[in-house]
Amino acid sequence: MHSIEAKQTQLKSILKNSVLERGESAESDAREIAIRQTRLFQLRKEMESEILESLVVLSWYPLVRDPIYSASNPAPSDVSGFKTHLRYFRPSDYDDLIEERTVNDLCGYVLCPKPGRKVAGIGKWKITPSGDIVKREDYERWCSPACAKRALFVKVQLDERAAWDRGRNSDGQIDLLEEDRSKDSEADRAARAMRDLRADEQRQAAKDYAALARERGSYGVGESNTAKVKVVLREKEINAPVPEDTSGQSDHDHLLIEGRKFDLPLRPRGGS
Repeated sequence: MHSIEAKQTQLKSILKNSVLERGESAESDAREIAIRQTRLFQLRKEMESEILESLVVLSWYPLVRDPIYSASNPAPSDVSGFKTHLRYFRPSDYDDLIEERTVNDLCGYVLCPKPGRKVAGIGKWKITPSGDIVKREDYERWCSPACAKRALFVKVQLDERAAWDRGRNSDGQIDLLEEDRSKDSEADRAARAMRDLRADEQRQAAKDYAALARERGSYGVGESNTAKVKVVLREKEINAPVPEDTSGQSDHDHLLIEGRKFDLPLRPRGGS
């Protein structure tokens, strides 16, 4: 009899411990899920802010407005900046960028400095020189069919997934449309060679400047060995003003004006 009671007590203890363990495990899982959701929400806010900032910056591209550069031959710095700002974009973000550039009177292709085409009249449709009928708003987004093709080539490479689902370390490599160089004139090839030479010279000058700065022990903004300035705050001593010596003054000195004494007239008291 005692053996049966002991077994029942042991079984109740096992069941109780099992219920407690399941409760603690569920509470721990809920805490981990809450932390994960909070981090994901914070990451989403940060990346949405970055995308919005990049959209504003790209809406005024290209930054280098030199006659030797064009949509087919953009400046290397603009190409690099374009790819960097675009790495978290989705196709819908890219469409918003094109609309923003249209508002800014620029061609929808980010690396084109020209304005979009304008159509006279108020009609919603436009007949193109090739005989196609297109929406007016679609026609006015671009300066030419070539830029529309370049922009579409970039758009099809964008990831449909949200940036916060991909993560910051996702590979957002974007390629530009290869331009047909077979019809380039000798002047075009010379201009392109001059542009590449200038870019190489700028990169080399930046390297030389950095090397010279390291030799002299000076550092640029953001480098780790920044000189520190020790600032010591000391309390300023304030001396109390010395009271004027009145030992040599008489009781009638206040009646003197420029060394002469004036007596004040006596006023009769009221009721006297």
